[in-house]
Amino acid sequence: MTHILVLGAGYTGVAAALRAARGTRRTGGRVTLVNASPTFTQRLRLHQTAAGQRPAEHLLADVVAGSGVEPVVGRVAALDPAGREVRLDDGRVLGYDKLVYALGAVTDASVPGVAEHAYVYDSHDQAVRLAERLGSLAGGTVVVAGGGLTGVESAAEIAESHPRRTSSC
Repeated sequence: MTHILVLGAGYTGVAAALRAARGTRRTGGRVTLVNASPTFTQRLRLHQTAAGQRPAEHLLADVVAGSGVEPVVGRVAALDPAGREVRLDDGRVLGYDKLVYALGAVTDASVPGVAEHAYVYDSHDQAVRLAERLGSLAGGTVVVAGGGLTGVESAAEIAESHPRRTSSC
């Protein structure tokens, strides 16, 4: 019986887990999906959260309900590819036959000023913190750095919510 362990429950991780679960139904295997949060973070909606809107939240257990995917809430602390194990920050150790690593990307905080001044909303909590900060400002300018999809959507949503404070690069 093959055990597939998927790390990260963003769009890619959830899609991989659901697809793997369809395949393992025939073979009797199992799929475990590990995520640091019990909610499915819609990264494509974080710009709306940052602008102060409240997109719908979805519990990960509800997203995978009935699929055969077992959701596990925990943060990955270590990988042991030789031993085919993943250790979570709470000490749990999960074994696997196949591993899908879908933990996403990180922002390069080595750019001068980013660590001290930037709000990098790579999670729902970060986007909420930015929304709270934007709501507490009496004035000033908000600079959105990045011209990809997230940057463009962020600039548009923040400009709509805070029309006198936004410029983009």
